[in-house]
Amino acid sequence: MALAVNAVMTFMDYQLLDNPLGIEFHFVCSNPGPGQPSDYTVIVTDAEWAAATNNTQRRTLVTNKLQRKYRAAGLATALDGLIGSTFTV
Repeated sequence: MALAVNAVMTFMDYQLLDNPLGIEFHFVCSNPGPGQPSDYTVIVTDAEWAAATNNTQRRTLVTNKLQRKYRAAGLATALDGLIGSTFTV
């Protein structure tokens, strides 16, 4: 599944992490949708990175995390309005 509004993410830099053990990837979006931020970071754990055995799998892993984060940013406005409300189940 493609990113919403065909967002183009450019890989800018990375940082090795100690907690959790992994890599933090930094991306900038050149065409974020309305209300979307232009900067995104995702973390890939060492275990996830080791399980991806080639660049295609690594790209898929990072893309899936970016898609989830991009969509979550779009939901923030709606969900923020629910914080503090109570639900009866």
